[in-house]
Amino acid sequence: METSILKELVELLSLANLAQSLLALALAWVLLRGVRAVLGYLTERFPRYRLQLGQSFPFIRVLVWATVVGYIVFAILGPPQSVLFATLGSIGLAVGLAAQDGMRNLLAGLMIMVNTPFRIGDMIEFGGQYGEVVRLDLSVTWLRTFDDSLVMVPNSEILRQPVINANAGELSEMVVVSLDLPQDLPLREVREHALDLARCSPYCLLSKPVRLVFEARHDYQPLVRLSVKAYVLDVRYERAMASDVSERLLEGFSTRGWLAEAPPPPDSLT
Repeated sequence: METSILKELVELLSLANLAQSLLALALAWVLLRGVRAVLGYLTERFPRYRLQLGQSFPFIRVLVWATVVGYIVFAILGPPQSVLFATLGSIGLAVGLAAQDGMRNLLAGLMIMVNTPFRIGDMIEFGGQYGEVVRLDLSVTWLRTFDDSLVMVPNSEILRQPVINANAGELSEMVVVSLDLPQDLPLREVREHALDLARCSPYCLLSKPVRLVFEARHDYQPLVRLSVKAYVLDVRYERAMASDVSERLLEGFSTRGWLAEAPPPPDSLT
């Protein structure tokens, strides 16, 4: 029986079948490259729909490869059930023994696509890394940090640890800028001026509210911590908005003499 199965398997792996299979795989690769290029063009042309367009590619890729593999197995090769079951059993045993971590990451990638704790375009914090999800593969997730570094994270690790999602599928996200002020300032006037300065930022999304939070604290002297909470137009401008709002607050408060003096060094207190 084993001899007959091997004979049937050799007949299936003929040059014609191999050539057709390689052609189908090559066409699938070219198709996915074309889809990625089209989605990239549409993303640049319609930036408002950048997240939706980017999030569609992982599902398109899975669908295309599943269709091609099914076509090769059932339409080109067309193996009998005995050969199909024997081959699947051998492949399953080899994969289970030699690629346990890879299969774990693969299954985790499928769970992430179904349960979507984050999507392409989301800003997430994981394992001490913070950045934008730029690619979601079946086995790994790619993050681009603000210093333009690419970080590869195995999907199985993502399911084991907490993931902080800053925008959860939206283009906008909240940006918080904090500043320490003297405690004896007119807080109403500070509030009005800070709101005006934050709303003047070109990165601020004016359709969402700008909120201020005052918090008493002490750092060698009584202080008030002002936290400005505003939404950025696009998550990619998060750092640019934080820098712009900070600059506006420092310049505006400095002209009014509202900035706190630096605390004395510890040695001067002894």
